[in-house]
Amino acid sequence: MRIGRMSGLILVAVVAMLPRVALAGMPNLELNEIARLRFETLSFFLMILLASAGLIQLIWNRALRPTLPRLPRLGYWRALGLVVLWGLLFIIVLTMISGARELMTPGAWEHNGATYRLKDGSK
Repeated sequence: MRIGRMSGLILVAVVAMLPRVALAGMPNLELNEIARLRFETLSFFLMILLASAGLIQLIWNRALRPTLPRLPRLGYWRALGLVVLWGLLFIIVLTMISGARELMTPGAWEHNGATYRLKDGSK
């Protein structure tokens, strides 16, 4: 029963991602280009996040648990929490690295579009 439920969820997800066309005078709402790109980016991020949680659950339950029997069984929601927690920890570490860069060279970086570069022009 578990496999049938999972395949049903996969089928619903695939059907939801198929492009659809409005039929016979139904209103057709379209997003402008920036909103569409944002929606695609957020959808991709969410898909990768959910797929990563499934992969972590699979690795934990199928590879780690048989070799280390003391590990508890990991459910999907806990795997999702684990992925989000690790993501937040990586953000903190990267923020600390960029802060340390600014502390070690105060005022040496200038804003250049979406990135920063050294004020003297060297790379």
